[in-house]
Amino acid sequence: MALITLGIIGWSSFQGNRSTRERDHLVSHARDIIEASELLRSHIYDAAAARRAYTLWSEPAQFDAFNLASKSALADFETLRNSAADSGEQQLNLAQMGPLVKARLTLLKASVELHQRTRDDRKQQDAFNDQSAKLATQFTELLDAFDRGERDLLQKQSAAAQASYQRGIRINTFLGISVFLFLMLTLGLLNRELSRREHAERSAAEQKELLQSILDSCSDAVIVANTSGKIILRNPVGVRYNAGAPADELSEEYPQLLGLYKNDHETLFKTRELPLSRALAGESASGLEICVRSPNGGEPRWMLAAGGPLLSNKGEKRGGVVFLRDITDRKKADEQLTVALLESDALARESRELGELGDLLQSCQTVEEAYKMSENSLSSILGLRPGALCIINSSRDLVESVATWNSCSTTEALFHPDDCWGLRRGKPYGGPASPMACSHVRTSSAMNFLCVPLIAQGETLGVLYVEDEISLGAASPQAVQFEQTTLKRRTIAVAERVALALANLKLRELLRNQSIRDALTGLYNRRYLEESLKRELHRANRANRNVSLVMLDLDHFKHFNDTFGHQVGDILLKEVAGVIKSRMRAGDLACRYGGEEFSLIIAEVNAEGAHKCAESIRETIKHLSLHHRGQTLGTITVSAGIATFPAHGTNSEELIRAADEALYRSKKAGRDCISVYEPTESASKLADKTV
Repeated sequence: MALITLGIIGWSSFQGNRSTRERDHLVSHARDIIEASELLRSHIYDAAAARRAYTLWSEPAQFDAFNLASKSALADFETLRNSAADSGEQQLNLAQMGPLVKARLTLLKASVELHQRTRDDRKQQDAFNDQSAKLATQFTELLDAFDRGERDLLQKQSAAAQASYQRGIRINTFLGISVFLFLMLTLGLLNRELSRREHAERSAAEQKELLQSILDSCSDAVIVANTSGKIILRNPVGVRYNAGAPADELSEEYPQLLGLYKNDHETLFKTRELPLSRALAGESASGLEICVRSPNGGEPRWMLAAGGPLLSNKGEKRGGVVFLRDITDRKKADEQLTVALLESDALARESRELGELGDLLQSCQTVEEAYKMSENSLSSILGLRPGALCIINSSRDLVESVATWNSCSTTEALFHPDDCWGLRRGKPYGGPASPMACSHVRTSSAMNFLCVPLIAQGETLGVLYVEDEISLGAASPQAVQFEQTTLKRRTIAVAERVALALANLKLRELLRNQSIRDALTGLYNRRYLEESLKRELHRANRANRNVSLVMLDLDHFKHFNDTFGHQVGDILLKEVAGVIKSRMRAGDLACRYGGEEFSLIIAEVNAEGAHKCAESIRETIKHLSLHHRGQTLGTITVSAGIATFPAHGTNSEELIRAADEALYRSKKAGRDCISVYEPTESASKLADKTV
């Protein structure tokens, strides 16, 4: 209550002081306005006097004095108008006064300038004097009215400030007496509370002595703390567990002083997580296992903790108690059994998962499917650990990540083979015991990882990279070692299966390419053309779309071979094949039909579109500039024939025959041109149509 009263006094004093300051500010502001008014009156008077003296005696000093007084008067008027901006009535007075000030100063200035021009100006100066006197009278009346208003306001504000000051003195006197009375009452209540506490402490001491005698024979450690967290009781077993550590209260250092760790053997309990702290908070704790690692060394011990709050007969909280039982032997037996069961389950699951992985990989048709299958399957097989499958490129100078899982981000997506110690050594590498991390690993040295090279049929294909931060979070050192050993064994087995599957797929792809590709040009061969054309025609028939077939033939290729040799002829075929590849769309098909003849399958394009494509190829080949051993090989030209499904044929044989006939027309027309197949219906029609 006394504090509330003190607060009221402080608030009242603050309000009174603020009110007084505001009143003082208003009084000071009014005085400033009156002072500015007097300065304005004085400077105008000085300007008139200087003008009068100058017109009488023509002294230059009086001219300078006039200019200075005029400027000061204008500045004083602006100051006065700004100071009285909060008064509407005074602003009206100033609005009437402003033109008079400017008019009189202007009149005085005109008088001075006239006297500068001519000295014989007595009549004019008398006229100026009369006008100035009238303006002075009006100005003086307005300024006097302005001053009277400000002085009345100053008198009112001074009276209000004095009244506010007297009121504050009365309020502070009343509140001071009230605080004194409340303080006396508080001291009386405090004295009574101290007496009650003294009696309670004597009773607590008696109960503590009785409790100590009971707990001395208890086989479990018993620790009791009061509500402030101070340890007030330990039985002999609890003292032995304390091992002489200076831990007499539940401070932030309490877990570290006693070496109280969680199940991972590494993380200290926080003080608020301990059973005794929870008991003091009113919670009950049971079945909590604590690993006790004494700072003085020795074998870690395991304790089973249980506890709860201590309550008086009236239900009042008096502290907390915790019971600790040594379960080290039982814990060791449980860990051995757990490790054995985990190993058995892991081996069975590993065998099943590896067998399924091998079947899935063997079912893949391409290496891309194998990459995607690995990305989808290896996450669960490797225990949800992030990882990446990295493959060495065909030039053997870069390793590229082709599949990642579980947001793996600790390895570079592209790196040199020498950046991986696993690839250098040809054996698994990684783990906390490794002397240094691989250069492609973007992580600190504390991060656990494993690199297993993919080796099959005597060839290193890449590396299987796995992050292993999960193993470091195991419950015990034995469990960590078990997790790491299991992961290494499983990763090696996975790498063997992935490497073998990739090697088989690459061999299968190589054989397939050799069977459908032309070895010289890299284009598809004639057999693949015939198979693909049938497939495209069936597809076009279902979708009611066009398919165009273009047959191209190098003009005078036999003469070219006879002139420059077959080696140069092969170079020419490669260059022409390169031009064709560059001018074809991704979904179209280019083949070497045989010798110097090429075939193009262009889907969803009619004869006109195929003609544009073929014309682009013809023009590009015609402008090729080939050189061999410093000799220019001359201009190369091609002839082409175009046939379109279904207009020129309904099956592959008819379409090929139609394209051949169109090519023949191009040859007859003089070569270096393109013809679209057009069947002849009568002998009167032209046999060929050249485009």
